[in-house]
Amino acid sequence: MEAAEAMEKVVNWLRAVHGPQIAGPGGLRVDHDRVLRIPEGWSIPYNTTAYLDDGRPDKELFPPPSVVVREPDGELRQAPPNPGGLSIPVAFPGQESWREVVDPEYVKAGFGELGVPLQAVAGWVKVDNEGRQTGDERENPEYKAGPIRRGYPKPENTLETLLAFASVGWLTREQLLIGLLRCDVFVPLDPETGATDRFYFSEERNELRVFSATRHFPPREHSWWRVDLATLAEFEHPPNLVINGGPATFEDVSGEDLTATAKRFPRHEPRIDRHGRGPEAEEDLERLTRDTATRMGLPEPVAVPLAAAENARRHGFELTAEECQRTVLGQSWLNRLAMAEPPRSKPNDWRTNGLVPGWDNLGRVIPRLDTFGKYPDRDLENFRYGWQRVAGAYVGFALGEALGMAVDRMRLDEIVTQFGSEGVADLPIAFDQAGRIGSLTQRLLFYTEAVIRSPHREQPESRDVEQQFPSVVRGALMRWLHTQGAPYDDADGWLVKVPDLHVRRTADDAELNAYHALVSGSPQAVPLTGPASLIAALPATLIAAGPGTGFSGGVRQAVRDLVGVTHPHEDDLSVATYLAWLFEPVLTKDAFSYPVWNLSREILTEHNTTFVSGPEWAPVKAMVAESVPFFGEHGLPDLRMPELIGDGQGTLSVLGRAFAALSGFENYPEQALLRAVNHSGRSALTGAITGALLGARVGVPGLPQKWIEQLELRHLIEQVVTDALWHFDRRSALSFLGEEWVQRYPRH
Repeated sequence: MEAAEAMEKVVNWLRAVHGPQIAGPGGLRVDHDRVLRIPEGWSIPYNTTAYLDDGRPDKELFPPPSVVVREPDGELRQAPPNPGGLSIPVAFPGQESWREVVDPEYVKAGFGELGVPLQAVAGWVKVDNEGRQTGDERENPEYKAGPIRRGYPKPENTLETLLAFASVGWLTREQLLIGLLRCDVFVPLDPETGATDRFYFSEERNELRVFSATRHFPPREHSWWRVDLATLAEFEHPPNLVINGGPATFEDVSGEDLTATAKRFPRHEPRIDRHGRGPEAEEDLERLTRDTATRMGLPEPVAVPLAAAENARRHGFELTAEECQRTVLGQSWLNRLAMAEPPRSKPNDWRTNGLVPGWDNLGRVIPRLDTFGKYPDRDLENFRYGWQRVAGAYVGFALGEALGMAVDRMRLDEIVTQFGSEGVADLPIAFDQAGRIGSLTQRLLFYTEAVIRSPHREQPESRDVEQQFPSVVRGALMRWLHTQGAPYDDADGWLVKVPDLHVRRTADDAELNAYHALVSGSPQAVPLTGPASLIAALPATLIAAGPGTGFSGGVRQAVRDLVGVTHPHEDDLSVATYLAWLFEPVLTKDAFSYPVWNLSREILTEHNTTFVSGPEWAPVKAMVAESVPFFGEHGLPDLRMPELIGDGQGTLSVLGRAFAALSGFENYPEQALLRAVNHSGRSALTGAITGALLGARVGVPGLPQKWIEQLELRHLIEQVVTDALWHFDRRSALSFLGEEWVQRYPRH
């Protein structure tokens, strides 16, 4: 379409709206001098004839209105008054008006210049001449759910947002190229020479590897070149780009295509072309190490935290400048405390000085370096699972329980009466203050201790040794019961010695008595049933964390041994096994972990030929279909409400409600957790399972930090996770520490 044809369309619309006299002295006219080709089509501005022809500023329409004529369909749309806003269809007199309902993800992105893709329009609502909705609605069959709702990794900048939108079909190739010209990228470089390594630039292919953020750099890179893509497009030989936009997001862009697009749609934003260093390599940090050493009387300064920054990046995170400073302070304090001569006093404020509590083999608190939930304080290989995911799952479990404990087993109407129309909206007080862990998390920790103390780790080929595991589980549960007041003479290991765990965190005496009868072998013991069987799924998964460390029957056997001690009913065993199978891919060490709406169905298919083909699996499949929306199709997804999934009491219902709370909300952690506890039934356990699945995806730093800061024993939970993964690592803790490890986790 030529400009003249586009202008004629606008003139005809002006006549239809304002009558045939628009060309008169008091009428309107297209501003021919400011007609502009834009990505969406043609921008046709108009104003009063008195202003355009006679120069009368008092007659100017301000802000100057403009109509967009779309290509190729010629649709007329009113341009937004503000940059980045979205155009909307114009109204014609006497014709029905339908307002677009655009996906909020696209609205918030500020990509108005690129237009409104049909695939991002959820539907339309009919409006009258006054712009009021009439109640008539139409869904768009071409709509596709956006990447954030689908559970893609949450974009952190404009470039990552563009790539994510393109990956779900919201943007055409041309729209992506136009958007890329407004973005900048990072390239690793040598801080001494300022050169780009051959690993990132291939002269033979004229190919440059670039990154959307320094967080996605290979761990050992600490210096960068930041440059906008329009500048690269102007090089004499524009490089072909391989763009790393984060986990599972890569894009190849030829220099030729980028240059051609830049000529048609040049960048108007300020150019970016500069070098810099990561916060871990800044000169100010070097001075801090020296000043701190002098102040503390250290013989030499600690090293700048390059290793810590590399470890964090290996686990998908990046240290902030403040965290780098606290790492220097924390390591300096640890070096000072290790010196033989006095004084050896500790700082009053551990957190500000880069320290957090750790626990020794006698359950005593000792200082250790704060890793901010971003990397383990041990050098782990992450053979199968990522430490950040396992730590996130455990901390998320505890947070979900703490969030739901105050309303556990209450009806939804009772929750609303007590907390208001939105229900629980913040971390509530349970027991005596907000953030207390409950008996679910206590059991999780002792189940994990049982996994570590299983003798099969030393003799992985012996099935006879595997058969000892149920007795190990009984011992772990007896130690938990001991912390709740039950007598037990053989309470060994470090965990049972932690005073903070010797706090009664359940008011259900009947449940405690039932557990005690079962694990002590009482002839009057009655097997338990119900959703508490789900607690063991996460620690059972850890059995397979290392090379050759699993049971001969796999994770399924570990679940049955852990759960079967107290909950031997086949329905409970099957659902707990299914959850453990789900945790296996969720806890992957890979940079990308698929969301629950995708994995929950794949798990059933993957195991179909082995364990899930019998009729007993029909209820699990029905639960997944009921509680998990499917985002892989066109049209509006049906987000599920936890309150409507079962009765909230049974094992299947609790897991289904956790799925419903999380699916579609993986990138909205606070909302997901609140959805998981604001319903009738087992809010604490539903919140815990939701928190575990959520934490595995986003890690501890991705969970709501205002709640994490209040969570009791968060660092103890992380220490148990680190111990477990170290135990099953290729270089196991047992082989490294020997009897010291056996004292910590006795082998019986």
